Amino acid sequence: MKKLLLTCAALSLAIPAFAKNDALSLIPNDAVTVGVVRLADMRSSPLSSTLFQKTDEISTNGDAAAFLHDAGLQPTKDIDVLMVATTPRTALGTNADVLIAAEGRFDVDRLTSALVSRGATRVDNYLLLPNNNDQRNGAAAFPDAHLAVVGSVDAVKAALTAYANGGTQFLTASGLARDLGRIDPNATAWAIVDVARARRIAGGPHISTESKQGMMLNNALKTVTTVALWATDSGDALKLGAFGLSSDPQTLQDVEDTLRGALSAMRLAVQDKNPDLVTVLRRFSVSRSDNAVTISGSLPASAVRQYMSHHHAAESR
Repeated sequence: MKKLLLTCAALSLAIPAFAKNDALSLIPNDAVTVGVVRLADMRSSPLSSTLFQKTDEISTNGDAAAFLHDAGLQPTKDIDVLMVATTPRTALGTNADVLIAAEGRFDVDRLTSALVSRGATRVDNYLLLPNNNDQRNGAAAFPDAHLAVVGSVDAVKAALTAYANGGTQFLTASGLARDLGRIDPNATAWAIVDVARARRIAGGPHISTESKQGMMLNNALKTVTTVALWATDSGDALKLGAFGLSSDPQTLQDVEDTLRGALSAMRLAVQDKNPDLVTVLRRFSVSRSDNAVTISGSLPASAVRQYMSHHHAAESR
């Protein structure tokens, strides 16, 4: 059921404690990408309410609306945490398994009935989901009324095993996890990527090469080992941050120079038409250490609302 997988993924994109048997405790040990969004933290924020307004439009969209009604599910109210992770199926292969874990409140019986009525079949303790070609390549499971997992069959089966054992060993066994401490612990949403391994699956992080700065940054990413980004909704501002790691000094220098140049070019480009944006861009800074380049800054609530307003207006044309 590809539509269901895409719907769940679209709702997603923070690193406090990993509680036993919560969504974050199911992050696979060998994950190459992990993304998390804390919807519960967003609900009470007047700033994030604009994003929820957009997400709520799913309830007016045909098939999705019917499924949510039958399942008794309101994503923006019933889901507190959403986690999406990808893992390679083999050490050197190009295929990956996807796992989406949602933490919240679920009516397991209604969800199960809604899926079965749409072609899902029960297998052991999970459901096989049909895709558009009636091939069964996805699965869903509800270990309890507060946790739902959807994804590749192998990923869901592994998540159920991890759930039974009290969670995975991602924090202690994964090389990717050692850099989570660099992410804002209060982040509302975050994502981290093992660039080298992710590149084998999907080409790795890719920056548009339409500009000179984009070309330079895209080339520099070829020797970056890890990339992460995060956003923290403080209510009156959206704090943004990102870092790239590398053991190559020249790569770090190139990334730093490119980011500083890009910020400067953006300020010059908008100084006449939108001088207020220059002030916003000056809130962002770039720093470099012996193994990382970090960019961070904040967008005031007014700037975020203005962007969302323009974005919605453009979509409605």
